[in-house]
Parts: sequence; structure tokens; C-alpha cells
Amino acid sequence: MQKNVLAFDFGASSGRAIVGVFKEGALELDEIHRFVNYPIEKEGHLFWDINYLFEQVLLGIQKACQKYKIDSLGIDTWGVDFGLLNKEGELLQNPYNYRDTQTIGMIEKVKEQIDLNELYHQTGNQIMEINTLFQLLAIKNKNPELFESIDKILFMPDLMNYLLTGTKAAEMSIASTSQMIDVHTNQWAENILSKFNIPIEIMPKLVESGNFLGKTKASLGIPEIPVYNICEHDTASAVISIPSNQKFLFVSCGTWSLVGTELPMPIVNEKAYKYNLTNEKGIDNTTRFLKNCTGLWIIQELRRNFEEVGRKYSFAELADLASGAKAFKCWIDTDDPLFSTPGNMVSRIQNYALETNQEIPETDGELARCIYESLAMKYKYTFLEINDATEMEFDTVNIVGGGSQAEILCQMVSDAANMRVCAGPVEATAIGNIAAQLLAQGVFSNIYEVREWVKKSTAVKYYFPGNTKNDWDQEFSNYQKIIEKRGVLC
Repeated sequence: MQKNVLAFDFGASSGRAIVGVFKEGALELDEIHRFVNYPIEKEGHLFWDINYLFEQVLLGIQKACQKYKIDSLGIDTWGVDFGLLNKEGELLQNPYNYRDTQTIGMIEKVKEQIDLNELYHQTGNQIMEINTLFQLLAIKNKNPELFESIDKILFMPDLMNYLLTGTKAAEMSIASTSQMIDVHTNQWAENILSKFNIPIEIMPKLVESGNFLGKTKASLGIPEIPVYNICEHDTASAVISIPSNQKFLFVSCGTWSLVGTELPMPIVNEKAYKYNLTNEKGIDNTTRFLKNCTGLWIIQELRRNFEEVGRKYSFAELADLASGAKAFKCWIDTDDPLFSTPGNMVSRIQNYALETNQEIPETDGELARCIYESLAMKYKYTFLEINDATEMEFDTVNIVGGGSQAEILCQMVSDAANMRVCAGPVEATAIGNIAAQLLAQGVFSNIYEVREWVKKSTAVKYYFPGNTKNDWDQEFSNYQKIIEKRGVLC
């Protein structure tokens, strides 16, 4: 038996169409289309160019169908962002980008109407201004005419699926990032919506991963292909392909780092609230208990900064420069808002060091090393929070996604956390997307089978604590002092 399934994986800076050819237990991945994904700016706001992105979906389908008979397709993206439809089913405007500044100050406004502790205990979501609830309230407060025109909101992958099939639905893993799902009932949190005068009618029906949504519309000029709601949040797809059926920590590392574990039930206790840990849905109604942390975004921006002044590095070359630089020269809190928007990361890192009375990194290698070390320490900090909130101990961290290729980061994480690191699969999100489609079609019976198959069929590299782990332990208190001095919630 052979299945050819098409996975679209949208990241915040690029997207890909990958055909998974599954035959006799073996999976071959064929990346048939890749494209950039940059926000567009209009009248001082950041948006996603939905027309361009959907053109890339159609182009990916066309390329795939030229080479294969496609049995199904599924789409995953980043979380929280959404499109707005009117009563005619037309898009009102391009979707806002989560890095847009319209949500600044919205947490304080929300606090005027609801205690954040109560909001957390009802939704289970980490309190972040980028969450859908805060974005929607920003529209309501600042553009009431637009808000009144909304008939339905659709999260980014659901919007793509709607444009393909004409069917409106919200898959649970992506909806659970919104701060608008009741963590206890897995339904829209009607009391939260009511409190903020958000009509529940604008929310789409909720469906589980594995739902058959429909077939691609003939009017699009492409073959009719079954479309499935896979785990549409990219991290939920990535976690499907963790090569372990034991308890595990994970870091799904790309532009963002999603740091967490998989649990049978959500945790909404006081420790989880204190640590700002989030509960999001995963495969088979599991809970991804995690924290959204900045990932390789700062390195990506640093590389772009260097390129703008004529110093063009590959990521591997940047890592080499970092390896040769002085260790522990400077710490930054990678989640400080200072680093969250596009701009000059060189000056921001140096200003952060100056304000916190640290050595100022000067060379390209010192700047890159500061970022990698600070990421590793942020992961350690978050692992300890998860340990405390779950009352569980872990001995292994699974790093999946693009960050699993960064050997310098993987080794630093192993040294900092004093744990074994399993790095891979690199294509975790695409494999998870494909596996969810195969699950829906009965190729696999359950997630246990999927992970056993991933374990046997994908490459994983292992890292173990080296002779610098004691140095990391000693530096941890310095790191804590620095981030606490800045007062950023960790």
C-alpha cells in the first residue's frame, strides 16, 4: 500500500509544501515547494499577505499533482492569528500579524474587567498579548466598525482550508491557543466571550484532529483532493512525531521555542499560573503543557542585521563564530519585549548588557554566543518551572524542528539542564502533519504506533552533559539575577 499525502507547513518566516510518500512502512519526504513569508506593513500595522500565501498553496498543490496522485492534504501554521469574514464569506482585510503593536496595553485593559488569575483558570492559556482574545479586543476597541462587520473568525490554517473547500471550522489544537476555549469543557468559553461582548456566533464550529473537512473546490482549477483537519498548530503536529512513548520534555525550536511536555489532562493550578505555563490541545485530546518562548528569532534577526552591513553568514558560520567566542560574557532574557519586534538586535543586546551592568558583547561571535547561551538558560529555567508545576522529574529533552540542527544549542541545552538531549527529527512538524493524515485514513491505529514508527525510521542525534555543566550550574544564579533585574515575567 502506498499513500501520497501533502503537508503544508507554514512558519512565521517561510512555508513549505512537502509530499510524504508512505510505502511499506517507509516514509520519503519530497519538498516540492518552498516560499518566504514576511509580514506586510500598511498604515503603521503589520499584516499577513493572505492572497500571496494562498497562491503558494495552490502552486504547491499544482506542483505536487504534476508528480504524484495526492490522496489527501493537511495544513499547519503558527497559532493565535486569524482572518475575518463577512456575511458573504469574504475576507474583510488581511489578517493581523501577531507582532503588530495594536495589542500593546491590552492586558491592562482586560484586567479592568476580569482578574487574570480567573482568565487563566478558565482558559488554561499563558497570558500573552499576542493571544487571539487580546487581538480581537484590540480590533473591537480601536476599529469598532471592522468588528461589527465580522460574521466569522477563522484561524490561519482554518482560513486556508476554507479557501480550499468552502467549509468553515476550527480545529481544536489551533483554537486552544486563542484564550477563548474553556480548558475544562473544550468548548468556546461563553462566559469569557460574553464578558467582553464578543458574540459567540462569530466563532466557528470546533472539530478534532482527523476530521474530514471536504474536498478542494473544482473552481480552483486543481484536482479534487480530500482535506483533513490535522493537528493544525505546528507545535501540536511536531509533538506527534516525538520519538518516545515515555514521559518527555520537548523543545519545538524554530522562530519560536515551544518548551513543554505532554499530559493526559490540563494543569491549571497556582504554580502553573505563577509560571505562566499554557495548556493547549494535542493529538487524541492530550494536553501540551508548555511555555511559548522566543526561539531562533533573535539569531535570525542578528544574521539579517549583519547581512545589511555586508557581513553575510550562514547559520552554521554564525554557530562557528559563537563556538570560538568567550563563554558567559553576557546574558539576555530572550523573552524581553526589547527583542520581540524586527530591528537592530546588535544595539538592543548591547544596550541590554549596559543596562544590566554586564560585559558588552562586541564581536559577531560574542553576540551570537550570547543569544545561544541565553536560549539554553531560558530552556533550563522553563524545565524547572514545568518540573515544579507537574511534580514530575525528567531525564531527557527532545529538541525537534530546525533548532535540532544547531549543534551548539543542543550541547548547551544538555550542559545547562544536565540532561540527555535527543535532537530530531528535523522535519518534526511535517512528519506529524503527515502522520495525522495517515491516522485519519487508518494507516496507523493510534499515536503509540506512530511514535514507535518514528523512533525506528527517523534519524536522532544524542547529546550528553560535558565537562562545562558545572560552569552552567554556577552561572544559573547570575542569569536569574539578570532577568529578575529587568523585571520580565519568566
